[in-house]
Amino acid sequence: MKKATIKDIAKAAGVSIATVSYILNDVKTQSISDETRVKVMKAAQQLKYVANRTAQSLKIKKTGLIGILLFQEQEGHYWSDFKYAKTVGKIEQICGQLGYHVIFMQVRSQLSDYKMIMERNLDGVFLINADQEQFGTISNYFGFGIPVFVIDSYIDDSLFHKIIPDFAQSFRACEAALGGRPEFLVTDAYNNEKLAGFIREQSGLEDERICVYDNPEQLNDFLSRFEGKPGIVINEFLALEVLKKTARIAAVCTCHCPQVLPGTVGRITFDLNDYQEIVHKMDRYIQDADYVDPEKFYYLSGTP
Repeated sequence: MKKATIKDIAKAAGVSIATVSYILNDVKTQSISDETRVKVMKAAQQLKYVANRTAQSLKIKKTGLIGILLFQEQEGHYWSDFKYAKTVGKIEQICGQLGYHVIFMQVRSQLSDYKMIMERNLDGVFLINADQEQFGTISNYFGFGIPVFVIDSYIDDSLFHKIIPDFAQSFRACEAALGGRPEFLVTDAYNNEKLAGFIREQSGLEDERICVYDNPEQLNDFLSRFEGKPGIVINEFLALEVLKKTARIAAVCTCHCPQVLPGTVGRITFDLNDYQEIVHKMDRYIQDADYVDPEKFYYLSGTP
């Protein structure tokens, strides 16, 4: 197969060859819009463009830095500080074993946050709990060839790898733990609306049987309709709130803290060691400019 050239990229992106050259070589003296940069980078990735390896790799200078960017929740709750702590810790541990340093930052959608990210010159990035709009804005600040892995976000873009719990498997395990079909679902809120829709779809329940937690009063009103009925709760800390009203639940432990629950509660847990394969996959992207993995979804498998 013929290798793509910057002329091919220019044609696909609808810009000049010079513009492509400026962007791929990160020329700072040229004023080029973020929209044009993203268009050119995506065209280059889709065409599997590889620069002259004797002169440069897809990323000219490797810094040994991996970014973990956590997007703040729109409505924070007391468990928000714990929600991704173990995930971040495990990724940092595996990155360290591979010789990388990790930069962790909470993103508040302010321009200053994005500029700080751009100045870091990261080799790879994990984005956690980003909605489509936030992702579209922040992805403008990543250079050509930087692998981006998105956690708990259902991003409509085939160029990026998505990592989400296997909710379908988890719901089947919950049904087995409950000894029958659940009557309701209570779920923590996610910034990403498509992920929230995916969870609803996988549950197989009607919308009126699903509660996306907002506040205690709203939760109490919802649970009053299912007194004594079995249900599923996503997030073990939220499950503690539900237990104040009903005991017949199974919890999907998305915070990786099942020990907070009493032993009488059925629980589905996820193996953080699944991130070994994921981080090693990012490392391969960083080290090998020719590497392309067609699999864009990684599902964390849940076990009772």
